[in-house]
Amino acid sequence: MRETGVVTEIKGKTAVVSVDKKAECDGCGLCLFKDGVNKATFYATCENNVKVGDTVEIERSDSGKFLGVLLAFLVPLVLIGLAVALNYLFIKKEIWILILSALFIAVWYVILAATDKRLKGKSAFNSRIVAIKYPREIADDKKSEQITKE
Repeated sequence: MRETGVVTEIKGKTAVVSVDKKAECDGCGLCLFKDGVNKATFYATCENNVKVGDTVEIERSDSGKFLGVLLAFLVPLVLIGLAVALNYLFIKKEIWILILSALFIAVWYVILAATDKRLKGKSAFNSRIVAIKYPREIADDKKSEQITKE
């Protein structure tokens, strides 16, 4: 996935990139855009001379997307299956399927939230800057040209 955004901050070798929501994002719902939110923040590895205000193109690896889906959706599904199996083998009361499923999923998402900071540091989850489309100086010139034309 390639996105274009503006560098808002630089932290060491990581650039914080703000990406505007596209029209295609409305129908999907799988990424960071929630209702009413028009920007998402990505952390991208920058190896180039990137400065705050530069318009850059970032790319996320496919392995990171697959692993993210696996952690967010497949593991909870397995946990629900585990709750069903435990219930039918040991407890034998159907209400416990719901209780165990909710408990397992809540614990899983707490673990996932706690490790989220460490996962962001992994290259599979990070974006990387592949191109500087408009350095800040050029972007500022384009904005001033638009203002003078109006």
